[in-house]
Amino acid sequence: MGWTMARMTRTQVTLEESEYHFLKARAAETGCSLSSVVRSMVRANMQQAATDAPHVWDMAGLVSTSDFTGRDHDAILYGCDSLNG
Repeated sequence: MGWTMARMTRTQVTLEESEYHFLKARAAETGCSLSSVVRSMVRANMQQAATDAPHVWDMAGLVSTSDFTGRDHDAILYGCDSLNG
């Protein structure tokens, strides 16, 4: 499987001085560019957010006391009886 480079977008970010020094130190420790450190942190945050996001199957069965059926959707969405329009 080959490695491909994702399309990059250049952006400008304003950082507090302490944030900038943190990133510069991390870049020096790892031997990477500051940009590479930022991208790595963003990817890690994206992966964590994806892991934390609920999935549909996690929510299945959460509403167990409802009398709602699929036949009721017109009444819920449009305020009318699905059989009588």
